[in-house]
Amino acid sequence: MNRIVFLLVSLSVLVVASVAVACGDGAGEPATAAATTARSTAVPETPSSSNTPITLANPTVTASGLRYVDEQVGSGATPSASSMVTVHYTGKLASDGSVFDSSVARGQPATFAMNGVIAGFAEALSTMKVGGKRIAYLPANIAYGARGSGPIPPNADIVFEIELIDVR
Repeated sequence: MNRIVFLLVSLSVLVVASVAVACGDGAGEPATAAATTARSTAVPETPSSSNTPITLANPTVTASGLRYVDEQVGSGATPSASSMVTVHYTGKLASDGSVFDSSVARGQPATFAMNGVIAGFAEALSTMKVGGKRIAYLPANIAYGARGSGPIPPNADIVFEIELIDVR
């Protein structure tokens, strides 16, 4: 029975997921660390009502601690540190999966400067190509750190489902 529930949740996540990105406050520069592992697959998140932490299975891990899984590799342009990007994203607390922001829910992609977002979000975008979809797990030190932000508590790890739509 648990395997059936897992498969149903997995299918739901794949059907519903569009990738997420955090519009930050420019608190850090994009990291340039090289990835240490190859492409992997995500463990579907548990709905936020269950208070279960989000984890990724076999993620690519960078020197900064960013963990990510590509759900779809794009074939278009890759953003630079000075690029403007348009993305769809959903941001969640890693501790329980609760959504704190979502361009998907608003029905409107977000456009912003790469150098105007939190370090982990910029790093996650820096190796994506237009058309790509990624789940990125940002430890607190490359997210909002000790200060937190709005619904994001201090020292919280966060997860973004991100779809890179355009780079200018």
